[in-house]
Amino acid sequence: MQDYTVIIADIKDSRRLKDKERYEWQLFLKSAVVQINETFTGIIEAPFTITKGDEFQGVLQNLSTVNNILLQFERLVYPLTLRFGVGYGPIQKMGSNIPIEMDGPAFHRANAALTYAKKKKLTIRMDTKDREFDQWVNTLYRLVFSIKSRWSKTTFKRYWMYKELGTYKRVAAKENVSPQAVWDSIHHSGAIDVLDAEQALNDILILNLPDTSN
Repeated sequence: MQDYTVIIADIKDSRRLKDKERYEWQLFLKSAVVQINETFTGIIEAPFTITKGDEFQGVLQNLSTVNNILLQFERLVYPLTLRFGVGYGPIQKMGSNIPIEMDGPAFHRANAALTYAKKKKLTIRMDTKDREFDQWVNTLYRLVFSIKSRWSKTTFKRYWMYKELGTYKRVAAKENVSPQAVWDSIHHSGAIDVLDAEQALNDILILNLPDTSN
């Protein structure tokens, strides 16, 4: 039986938002979901769907692209913060190709991962049933988001631009600042360490398929 990747996510601390703020953020989230579904249509098994006001879920055909999608969600909804539970394993389809008409171990693991993330105040938690694999991935995610939690809006902006443009000079030209200012933002914030960790995550997800049979 083929294994799939299930992502279940919600808005962090949504209960603290006022009704008007919650409604505005829900519209913002809906826009992000539409963009993700359009951008990654070739690798999505079941499109991301908002199942509650502040919760959504989707199914990917494999595990290797999950980090790219999670990071795209982070960028699209900033400064809103999402929390993700990721499950990997078999699924059962009970009707049309939408997440709410599916079930199976991958969904159960994603739900358990999201519950754990809420309890431990984590941003991302993955559950593949392979304990060693999960330890590698979840440790890296904890380190990445521990660093990111201290970033300013400017740091986030320059980190995303640096990922896209590839050089300090190009970022500086767009920001109308000196390359040294960009270098300072990237290095003093630990963004280079984050980029290295994100590359390591991509390598693990591509090269080390977890064993879900145990």
